[in-house]
Amino acid sequence: MRIGKLRMLLEQYGEATLRDIIVEMYRHTPKHVIEEKDVDFMLSQFTRYKEQKSSDERHSLSQTIILADRFVELAYDHLYVLPNQVMTERDQKNWYIHAKKIIRDLTYYAEEDADARTMYEEMFFLLSSSAGEEPLFTTSDPFRLLKLSQTDMLTQLIYYYRLDAPNAEVWIDRSLYTALHVAKDVDSSRVDLLSTLLAHPFTSTEWSTFHHRVVTLCDRMLAKAADDEHALEDYQALKMLELELLVERGHLSEAEQKLFAEYIPFFSHRSEPFKVYIDLLESRGHLDETKRLRRLAKEKRIPF
Repeated sequence: MRIGKLRMLLEQYGEATLRDIIVEMYRHTPKHVIEEKDVDFMLSQFTRYKEQKSSDERHSLSQTIILADRFVELAYDHLYVLPNQVMTERDQKNWYIHAKKIIRDLTYYAEEDADARTMYEEMFFLLSSSAGEEPLFTTSDPFRLLKLSQTDMLTQLIYYYRLDAPNAEVWIDRSLYTALHVAKDVDSSRVDLLSTLLAHPFTSTEWSTFHHRVVTLCDRMLAKAADDEHALEDYQALKMLELELLVERGHLSEAEQKLFAEYIPFFSHRSEPFKVYIDLLESRGHLDETKRLRRLAKEKRIPF
């Protein structure tokens, strides 16, 4: 019986029946198998058993880099989606199993090794490209199949950018560029990707640098907006990021002034940025401001 079918079968039983099944299986398992497979250890300390098993299965750093590099190369050559002599149909269908192990091992080594961080970035770009540009695997939703979110993976990548950067300007610029240009997964918006930067701690100097970079990018995108519809979308996303940044820092007066002067005029539905602003205030505990702005919305007839 395959493992998947076994799992489905066991779901129909209650706890008492499952205990009886385990006892019966244990009773009929030869003693040498129990000892060889550490069955007693598994039953008595299952969490530690899984952790130890995972550690035992982990590839070395050099092996992990080689496997990751090979995986990326095969994917960009479309060997996971097109018939070929290199890969079996089964391997094509099971690409996500290999990808998950590679990402797990890269994450384990990336804290201390720059090559592992580089390959983690390569895996992120690969999955993003397959999700938002051209299918490189047998699914159009690779992040979902891996049970990862694109935003979580980008948040981790930005942490690695910080480790590699000689100063704040470098990692902030690199992070903004990646969040602004990487292909979007079906579950992520451009605002979601840009907002991952706010998951990281900033010094007061870094906040100022970050805000300045966002404003500069806004001006650059606005200058292109007349001839490039994607530039307008990027401008709107960056303005939303700036709004979130101001709320995060508690600069509510400046945020509200910009909301009506710089945000609402560039949205076909003025309720959209207003609703985002209300949600930002509410999520950060500014309840009095939230109530005031809800009243203001009624006065100005802004539906949200």
